[in-house]
Amino acid sequence: MKKNIDIEVSGHKFTIRSNAEEDYVCKVAEYLNKKIEEVFQTTKTVDTINVVILAAMNIADDFFCIKNEHGELQQCIEDRSGRLISFIDSQVDNEERYLS
Repeated sequence: MKKNIDIEVSGHKFTIRSNAEEDYVCKVAEYLNKKIEEVFQTTKTVDTINVVILAAMNIADDFFCIKNEHGELQQCIEDRSGRLISFIDSQVDNEERYLS
C-alpha cells in the first residue's frame, strides 16, 4: 500500500509516494544528499541543478559498474555450474559403465 513519505534533498522538501518502508526511502534520500555533497566538495560550480545532475551521473556510473560486475559474476557462476554438471554427468556415466 502506497504511503506518503516526507524527505529533504539538497535543502528542498519532497513528499514521496511509495510502497517502500519509510526507513528505506529516507536512506535513499540520505545517499543522494551524500552524493550531492561530494560533488559540491569537488567542483567549483554552485548551480544546484548542475551539481544534482553531476551527482546523478555519479550514481548512474556506480549503478552501471555494479551491473557489469554482477553480469561478470553471473557468467562465472554459469560457467562453473556447467563444468560441474558435466563433471557429475561424466562420473555418473563412468559409474553406470562400471556397474554394467
